[in-house]
Amino acid sequence: MNQVQGIRAELESIIETADLIAHDGLQPGSDGFRVMAGLISQLASQTTRLLQMSQSTGGGNDRQEEVRRDARPEEDVSPEDAPAEPSREV
Repeated sequence: MNQVQGIRAELESIIETADLIAHDGLQPGSDGFRVMAGLISQLASQTTRLLQMSQSTGGGNDRQEEVRRDARPEEDVSPEDAPAEPSREV
C-alpha cells in the first residue's frame, strides 16, 4: 500500500466514524467533545500528510490545470438521441 492509499484508508475510516456518530449518536459514556476533537485531529493530520506529499512532488497542479483547460467538454446526449438499449445501433 502506498502513502496515498494509506491516507485514503484513514480518511475513509474517519468518514465512517463520523457517519456512525451522526446517525447512531455517541456510545454511552463517551465525551462528545473529545470524540469530535479526535476526529478533527485525525482529519487535520491526514490533510497535512497530503499537503506535504503534494508539495514534495511538485503537486502537478499546473499540468493538471493545463489538461483540464485543453480538454473538450463531454457531449451531452439527450435521451432522444441516445440508444434505448446497449444492443441497439444508432
